[in-house]
Amino acid sequence: MKGLMRPRRSLWLGLGLGVVTTVVAAVAAVAVAGLQPADLGFTPKSESQMTNIDVARAYAKNYYGAPTATSGPNGSWNTPLNLTSNYADEARSVAKQGDNWLSARSKVSDRAIVLDVDDTTLTTWNYELYSNWDFNPTTNAQFVGLTGTMFTGNAFPATPGMVDLVSHAKALGYAVFFLTGRGDSQHQATIANLVSDTAAGLPDLTDVTISGKTIPEVDAGYPAPTPLDSGHGGFADGLFTKPPVGQYPAYLNQPQFCGPSIAAGVSCPTIQYKSGVRAYIESQGYDIVGNFGDQFSDLLGGFADKTFKMPNPNYYLP
Repeated sequence: MKGLMRPRRSLWLGLGLGVVTTVVAAVAAVAVAGLQPADLGFTPKSESQMTNIDVARAYAKNYYGAPTATSGPNGSWNTPLNLTSNYADEARSVAKQGDNWLSARSKVSDRAIVLDVDDTTLTTWNYELYSNWDFNPTTNAQFVGLTGTMFTGNAFPATPGMVDLVSHAKALGYAVFFLTGRGDSQHQATIANLVSDTAAGLPDLTDVTISGKTIPEVDAGYPAPTPLDSGHGGFADGLFTKPPVGQYPAYLNQPQFCGPSIAAGVSCPTIQYKSGVRAYIESQGYDIVGNFGDQFSDLLGGFADKTFKMPNPNYYLP
């Protein structure tokens, strides 16, 4: 999940699909063995080339270690994330690969890492169950911790293995930056979830109550990111949220980044937005040694020595 302005999405049917995808040249920039962006233009010729959506949902529950989970507001979405599931094991495996890469390059000058938020550093499985894999900006804002102008607590736990990765990277001298498609309106709620309420300049938030069910308010426990002026919204805490249309910073107004979208007065696509922010970070003297994301759009576009794809079978954002 990448913020309030994302398009309606559907369950990623990569679970069990045997579809041969068409790969654009930019895919070579993603150093993830055996993984490719999906060809959304592919038209199945038979049912056998698809996975039944109800079956795919069952596979997802099994993968997350919640085979008997029920979905919907009255379902079992408030059950804690299963840390012994295949999902948790795979997430920790990717984090370990990233940690090995960063450790081997701990002498790189002005080294930095960039990390996406939803399903890279925070896991949104509880919202997938709540929404039955049907994103709604209003209900999603409740889980983010923002309802209108009120902060009500955060519902997303840390992605397994990632707090240790980021903490070790910071101990090795890496600058740490978070880069999300969540909008500026969710900036404070996001940093409060990642780090702590007080670090976000907020009072200690209370537990989260949604649809009559209460879960503990989550401070995921990440170290504070490295301060850096985002160029918009007055934010300089090292978390980059997406500015509203009409408020993009000057560094994104380039033809290879958000220039065409700015000229047209429309939202900048994720690849152009995130690669433009990474280019800006590197222009401030940093070398992005590792870039972590759960979507290929988090990873394409360059400005990182290596990319790491976190597992996420629940949605696809081009």
